[in-house]
Amino acid sequence: MQLPTHFVAGALIDKVVSRMRLPGWARVLTAGGLAYLFHGVLDKLAKATYHPPEPLDDPFWKGYHQRVLPVFTWATVLAFAPRHFFAMLCAALPDLDWVVRGISRRTGRTIPGWEKPVLNEGLHDLLNHVPVVKKLNHLPDWRYERKAVLVEAGLVVMMLSLLLWLMRRKD
Repeated sequence: MQLPTHFVAGALIDKVVSRMRLPGWARVLTAGGLAYLFHGVLDKLAKATYHPPEPLDDPFWKGYHQRVLPVFTWATVLAFAPRHFFAMLCAALPDLDWVVRGISRRTGRTIPGWEKPVLNEGLHDLLNHVPVVKKLNHLPDWRYERKAVLVEAGLVVMMLSLLLWLMRRKD
């Protein structure tokens, strides 16, 4: 999934956890832990979304990744980070692998322990021990299908709708 999808999921998880009767520190740790774990679930769903593993020299890919996603990412951060920053950060944390590996590739220096995407692979290995999550490995591979943008968009709309509904409720 794309970064703004992880951010919305983190904000939603934080909002749900904030409604539980937990001490402040436990709420923060629970929301952060669940947001981190849910990143792996969303990544398994990403197989059924438009998510080519490498950049494409294609007007659709460029428009989506250079225009739509940056605007949506900033809008998500501005709207939800003031209240849900930590959970949003935890929801995106496994993607630190790609940042570190990109920096390593550009500088020609390897960072010990990060030859492989350790955060992502470790999370996926852990989640593969959960039978219902492991079933997501069998989703169709639509990563190159442009129409699969609608799968992620639909998921984001559902999560955003639930988040906004919860934000309006007072109980």
